[in-house]
Amino acid sequence: MAETLIVGGLTIDRFADGRSAPGGSVIHSGRAAVAEGSTVAFLTVAGDEPEARAGLRTLADLGALNHQPAPATTTYRHDERDGRRVLRLEAATDAISADAGLPESPRVVLLAPIAGELPPPTIVGLRARLGAAMTVLLLQGWLRRLEVGRVVEAIRLEAVAADVWSALSDADAIVLSTEDLAESPDDPFTQAAALRRHVGAKPVVVLTLGVQGYLLDDPGADEVTAAMPRRVVTGVPTVGAGDTFGVVFAIHLARGSTAAVAASAAGEAVIRLFESRLA
Repeated sequence: MAETLIVGGLTIDRFADGRSAPGGSVIHSGRAAVAEGSTVAFLTVAGDEPEARAGLRTLADLGALNHQPAPATTTYRHDERDGRRVLRLEAATDAISADAGLPESPRVVLLAPIAGELPPPTIVGLRARLGAAMTVLLLQGWLRRLEVGRVVEAIRLEAVAADVWSALSDADAIVLSTEDLAESPDDPFTQAAALRRHVGAKPVVVLTLGVQGYLLDDPGADEVTAAMPRRVVTGVPTVGAGDTFGVVFAIHLARGSTAAVAASAAGEAVIRLFESRLA
C-alpha cells in the first residue's frame, strides 16, 4: 500500500545545448518521497517519446506506476534570459482522468501539475475517489499562461478561473514559490495575503523563498511566520527544490506533524538536496 500518491504529468525538457531529458514534478517529488522513507505511487500522463519512456522507467523504479497514455508528452524548451530560466512550451499533453486506476487508501495525495493536465473536474473527481486522504497542492501548474510555441509566463491570481479556485480551496495545504506569482515579486507577505484571499480559510499555505527560506501561513496559528535556513547553500542547480519541499512537507503533515514541524523538515530536505550537489 502506498503512503504517498503523486499525480501530475511527465515532461520532456529540451536544452539549448541539444540535450533532452525526462522531467516534471512527479520525478523530483518521487525521488524525495522515497528518500524520506515513504512508499510511493504515481498517476501520470505521457506519450511514447524516448524521453517519456525513460521517465516512466524512473517512476516505475521508485514506486507503483499508473500511466495514462497520450499522443504527446508536455515538452518544454529551456533557455536563459538575464540569469533566469525561461521556458517555452513546445507540446502539450492530455488531461489526467479521474477514473484512472488508483492505489487503495494513500495517506496523502500530492497534486503536482506542470501544464494544465489537472483541470477542476479531475481535481474534484480524484478527491471524491480518494476519500479521507490528505490533499497537498504544488500550485505552480495552475498559475501559468500556456500556449504552444510561446514563452511560459506567470499569470495574475485574478486571471485564474473561478472554478479552479473553487477546486483548489478544499485542499489541506498549498505550496508554491514566490517566483510562481506575478504579483508583488519583492513582497512575499503581500503575495501570501493575496493568495489567502483566493484559496479561502482552509488550506495551510507555504510560500518558498528560494535559499532565503519560506513563509508559513497556518490558519490555526495567530500570524504568518517566516523561517530562515541555518545553512545556506548557493552555487548549485535548484531544479527540483520546490518539488522536494512540497512532498516532504506533505508526508510529514500526513504523519501527524504540525505545519511548522512539517515545513522545517521540508526545508532541511531541500538543504540536503543542495548539499548533495556540491560534490
